[in-house]
Amino acid sequence: MSAEVSDRLNALLLDRQAVAIVCKQALESVEGPAGVIFPPTYLDKANGDEPTYNISTFADGRNICAIDSVQSQANRIEAAFLLAPYRALVRRVSVKAQLVGGEVKIIDVLEASHRLADAVLQFSDLRETVEEAFKAFRSAPDGIAKLSPMSLLLGAWDSRGGTQCKIPRAFTSRIDAYNVHLLQRHAVYAASLTRKEIGYEETKLSEIGLDNALPKRSLGGVIAEGGVRRDSVLNLIALRQNCQTDLADEAPDALSAYIFGLGLVALTLHPEVFLRQGCLLVAASPVEAVVRARDGSQTVFALTADEALAYAQAAAERFGVADLEPITAQFQPELIAEKARKGNAKKGAKEPAGA
Repeated sequence: MSAEVSDRLNALLLDRQAVAIVCKQALESVEGPAGVIFPPTYLDKANGDEPTYNISTFADGRNICAIDSVQSQANRIEAAFLLAPYRALVRRVSVKAQLVGGEVKIIDVLEASHRLADAVLQFSDLRETVEEAFKAFRSAPDGIAKLSPMSLLLGAWDSRGGTQCKIPRAFTSRIDAYNVHLLQRHAVYAASLTRKEIGYEETKLSEIGLDNALPKRSLGGVIAEGGVRRDSVLNLIALRQNCQTDLADEAPDALSAYIFGLGLVALTLHPEVFLRQGCLLVAASPVEAVVRARDGSQTVFALTADEALAYAQAAAERFGVADLEPITAQFQPELIAEKARKGNAKKGAKEPAGA
């Protein structure tokens, strides 16, 4: 990475007029723009828990269908950091759990859905260290960064812990489809052997595959007439707040540059495109990136994935990631009962006298 690129990025991080880096990229089904895409399904409580897609419809008939949520994109980005060369940018912190069958499972913090606030850490021998890091977040966020820098980038909420600390998301990404047409499908299962053929006529055996199953209507995906788009935002204000960045400095401090570098990598890498069965997406256009200013103006932002990685590697070295020893915490199931007892005692204290 050239000094010119590094200086330009450092100046952007400290530019109080710069609000965010915004990236947009058109995507499409691997089958082409008219290909069928299968969005994620959710249970529809108002319709007997039938599966449904998350489609928002406007008064004029236009709609937007969620293809991959902010939370899902965050998990995919973290998964990318489990692989080389990005793995070296983040300290190895994991939790080892002994499962019922004797198997040992190791969960990397990058795999934990709620990052530093995840239950696997709350019920481990690392819990006190995690709690202290959350308590010190507003004055000394480097404690969070040494355990889970992604918590400063992608956010975390200690909702089940004692601190109730909330760390805003500095990076968000989502994929949406526009003006979709909802499809349906029917399927018939033809058994190789039926109950009549094997002389078992009293009970239907379709549930175990020994009888034909009648057609049933189900969701058949969508066709996005208005296209599919991935929108990503690196919120510079949230990042500076999370890192306690001093904009009066001539150069960014080590923590701010480190988290900014991780954000630049997240902004320029291409996360998993096979989102789920029936949803394999590819790029339909180059990424359009701009820096938005407080006054609403925008300037073109040009940065390659290699340049972002080089900046992040230099920032990680300066922050001292390589000097941080790996941590393997132990999951402690006995803490679950203790937590439950405290929770019940707290509820009992709130009950009115004579209840």
